[in-house]
Amino acid sequence: MIQSGPSVFSILADVLSVVAVLAFVGLFVIIIIANRADPDPSGRRPQAVYFFAVSFVTLLTSVVGSSMVVFALVQLIGHHPGGGSHSVADSVARTATLGGLVTVVSLALLIVHLRRGMDLVRSSTEPISPTRRVAQSYVSGVGFLAIIALLVVTVLAVYLLFAIAGPGVFGSFGGRVPSLRYLIDAVYVGAVAVAILRTHRNLVSPGLHFFRASDGAGFSGRHASPADTAASASTLD
Repeated sequence: MIQSGPSVFSILADVLSVVAVLAFVGLFVIIIIANRADPDPSGRRPQAVYFFAVSFVTLLTSVVGSSMVVFALVQLIGHHPGGGSHSVADSVARTATLGGLVTVVSLALLIVHLRRGMDLVRSSTEPISPTRRVAQSYVSGVGFLAIIALLVVTVLAVYLLFAIAGPGVFGSFGGRVPSLRYLIDAVYVGAVAVAILRTHRNLVSPGLHFFRASDGAGFSGRHASPADTAASASTLD
């Protein structure tokens, strides 16, 4: 429940603390692992690190900002004992406005930096270039966090269904209405995680293969044909 007590600055501080932890993990992958001592004849690796590092952070902040908007709006569902409707509406307006601003600015920066980063990858004539390694590290970091988020919200969503069906047994969320609010939040975050996986898995060739090996070998051990390999390599174009 959104209370009228916490200020916008305290909410922003909590959001930034969460983003800082997640961003540290992603930046470690992108900067430390991808920025190895491999030859970089073009000298574009520092640019790629910058573009994809900013893309990673702004992707996180855009997700967090949009989630703040959803979390605020679902508070309008049901009644809020002990608090007036005007105070709840004011708190929802403050949180939704802050989340919307974070989302809009983050998406603008994400689009610009991700496009510039992908332009560097496409302009490289080397089969395995340093810029491509940085991009692959970015995609892997994004995929890792999206899978973890999907795991957590899936378990939470299923448990919330039990809480809605049997509030007397699973009543730790405060009843059916609060459980419904949390369920909507969880479904939204899960949908965003799935959308991120779908848009990022083939962003850089050979892409992320969740149910088969990257060389084309599946669980059956069958390797992809040369035609399949060529098709997979052309996904970046």
